[in-house]
Amino acid sequence: KRMRTSTHSDIENCLLAWLCQARAQSILVSGPILTEKANQFAVQLGVENFECTNGWLECFKARHGVSSRLVCGEANSAPQLLINEWKSMTLVAILAQYEPRDIYNADKTGLFWQLLPNRTLAFKGEKCSSGKQSKQRFTALLAANNDGSGKRKLLVIGKSGKPCCFNGIQYTANKKTWMASTIFEEYVHTLYHDMIQQKRKVVLIVDNCHARPCITGLKAIHLQFLLPNTTSHTQPLDSGVIRIFKFHYHHDLAMCTLRAADSGNTFKPDVLMSITIRKKAWDLVEKETIANCFCHCGFTHEQPAGKDNVLEEESESEESSHFNNTVDQLRIIGLWPTDVSQDDFIDVDAVVSVSELTSDSDIVVAQSTIDKPDHDDDAEEDENDNDTDIQHPPIKIAAGIAAVDTLQLLLAQQGIGDAAY
Repeated sequence: KRMRTSTHSDIENCLLAWLCQARAQSILVSGPILTEKANQFAVQLGVENFECTNGWLECFKARHGVSSRLVCGEANSAPQLLINEWKSMTLVAILAQYEPRDIYNADKTGLFWQLLPNRTLAFKGEKCSSGKQSKQRFTALLAANNDGSGKRKLLVIGKSGKPCCFNGIQYTANKKTWMASTIFEEYVHTLYHDMIQQKRKVVLIVDNCHARPCITGLKAIHLQFLLPNTTSHTQPLDSGVIRIFKFHYHHDLAMCTLRAADSGNTFKPDVLMSITIRKKAWDLVEKETIANCFCHCGFTHEQPAGKDNVLEEESESEESSHFNNTVDQLRIIGLWPTDVSQDDFIDVDAVVSVSELTSDSDIVVAQSTIDKPDHDDDAEEDENDNDTDIQHPPIKIAAGIAAVDTLQLLLAQQGIGDAAY
C-alpha cells in the first residue's frame, strides 16, 4: 500500500525538525505534545482551519518512522540497553551490508584556536556558547571510514566570510562558528557527489544532533543516526580519533610557542596559521589509529587482541615523549604553568559548544524561506570581530625559495634528514 504524502508539508517539516531536536536532547515526547506543537506551528505559519487529528499524527509518525516506546527503569541503565541494541541489531546489519571502506563516521568538535598553555585554566571546562572567549572558538568536522583509507578533508567553520585561500580543507563561516543544518547538508552533498563519481554506496554514521537535517534523495549515501547519549560507546571518532587529532594540534601550538621564545618573540597564532596547523594535525592521524577506534566501537566481526586501548598506544609514542620534552622546556622559561598538565592542554576544549538549539520561530522562518533564492542568514559581518580576519601579506616566490634553502641548510647543519619533516 502506497504511503500518502502530507497535505500540510510545511507543518510536517517544522514538527519533524522540532522532534529531532527534542530527541537529541533526550526530551521525552508524547502524542499529545506532538499534537500541541503541530497546532502551534500551524498558527505560526498562518495555516487556517488546521487541526492535528489522531489520523494526521499517525500518518506523520508512519512516514518518519516515529514509534512509541515504554520508558522505565534506572536512568543510568537506559544508555547501556540502547548501546546493546545498537551493537546487536543496527551495527550487525551495517557490517553485513557494507564493506569497511564504505562505512564512514563524521563528528564535530570545538577548538580554541588562539589558546596557549598559560591560558588553559581560564578556559578548561567552559562551553563558551557566547561571550569574549567564544570569539576564539572554531568548529571542525572530521570524517573517516572504517579501515582508515578514506579520511575526508577537514571542514572548518570560522567567523570570517572572506578568509585566505586554504588548501586541503573545506572552509565555511557563520557569526557564531556553529555547526548549522545548512552546513551539514552541504557537506553531505559534497560526499554524495564524490561517491557518485566513484560509483560507490556508503553509510555515513553521525550523532543525533539537532543540527542534523533530514536529507532526501541520497541514493549513494545512507544516513545512520546514533541514539542520544550513546556516542562515547558507539561513535569511533569520539572514541579516540578526535583526541589524537587535538593531541597533534596542541603539540604543534606548544612547539610554535617554544620556537618563538627561543627567538625572543611572543607567539600569537592567526587564522591562517591555526588552520594550517589543524590540517597538519589531521594528516598526522594514521589510518591504523582510525581503524583501531572503529574496532574499539565494535565495527568488526572479530576483535583483534591488544587493540582495546587506542590512546594507551598513542601515549607511548615517540611524539608523546617529544610533547613531554616541549612541556618541560616551556615550564623552565615560565610559559607553561606548573599546575597545567599535558592532558589539561589537550582536553581544554573537550566540552565546547559547537551547535545551537533552534527556536520554534527559527524553525518556522527556515521553512518559510526554503523556496526563496539567495537567502543568507549570515550576510552581515560583525565589524568588531577583526581578530578572525587577520591576513598574511602576499609572500613573493623568491622569498619562499630563500626560506626553503635556509631550512635545508639548517637541517644539514643539525644532521637531520628531510624525511623527519
